[in-house]
Amino acid sequence: MEDELAAEIRQIHTASRRAYGAPRITAALRRKGRRINRKRVERLMSERGIRGITRRKRRSLTRSDKKAAVSPDLIGRDFTTRRRTPA
Repeated sequence: MEDELAAEIRQIHTASRRAYGAPRITAALRRKGRRINRKRVERLMSERGIRGITRRKRRSLTRSDKKAAVSPDLIGRDFTTRRRTPA
């Protein structure tokens, strides 16, 4: 039963050009009429070394302006500490 399911998972994974991960493979199996949990698909995939790929490039939304002037310290806080003596 597990080997048969793993073969079906591998077939779906290969058909997706090795891109699909556990959530999409689970959805594909459910469309085929299988009643299966995502965690079981994850376990079978990890046991057999099947991994999906991430195609999207991560990007940061906030970028600091390298040419911007440093903000002045309006309060004049002093964060230096004195040496502490052992008690």
